[in-house]
Amino acid sequence: MLGITRLTQVRAGIRSSTLREQSKIRDAAAYAKLSKIRWAGHVMRLNDHRWTRPVSDWTPRDVKRTTGRPPTRWSDFFTKSFKERYNALRVPRTDRIHWTTLARERDKWKDCWRPLGTSEDQRVSSKGNPPGLGQQVVV
Repeated sequence: MLGITRLTQVRAGIRSSTLREQSKIRDAAAYAKLSKIRWAGHVMRLNDHRWTRPVSDWTPRDVKRTTGRPPTRWSDFFTKSFKERYNALRVPRTDRIHWTTLARERDKWKDCWRPLGTSEDQRVSSKGNPPGLGQQVVV
């Protein structure tokens, strides 16, 4: 795409993140994480009796977890991600708010996961729509 081979990249000391920025390719791990976050918000807002929400909340009582490092649970992922992203200015009392409660309110959920560099004042849309509709202009 950019015409840079791996050998050229190593010799020149070019980071893969720099090449991704130049080619405008998304980081696969970051995209997967955001997709998981988006899906979790969608599932928590479902009001009908589909199986997706009960399965997400389900904890088997009769099965013991294996020894060694346990696999990450769905809720463990969000708890860890919130601890990484939250700061005191964005959401007060973050330790007391459960991720499922935030996910049920779409605007709050989207505000929790918007880029850290943008503030509420910087999110202005071109048609006067409320922030969070996918339009972002830095003033």
